[in-house]
Amino acid sequence: MNLKTRLERLCDQRHWARLHFSDGTSLTGRMLRLGHDYCEMESYGEDDKPADRNYSKHLVPLQLLKFITVESSAFAEMERRRLAFMAQMEPQESTQENEP
Repeated sequence: MNLKTRLERLCDQRHWARLHFSDGTSLTGRMLRLGHDYCEMESYGEDDKPADRNYSKHLVPLQLLKFITVESSAFAEMERRRLAFMAQMEPQESTQENEP
């Protein structure tokens, strides 16, 4: 199975993945969409930067990918962080709606 086919399946099911790049860096997040030459993922912070836990979306050109990791025990923790982030955002959104 080639890389693009695997990414397509991950995006269809909105699975978590870790994208590895040739310079040794990686990006962990939930796969959202696959384009002709890019993939889109959402991330909720990295383990090596605990103070910078911000939600962000990334468009990653496919030619930059070296390989992907699709099953990891760390992904369950990342999903918990995503849910906690979404829970924090809900009270803020409801208070903004009530303001005149």
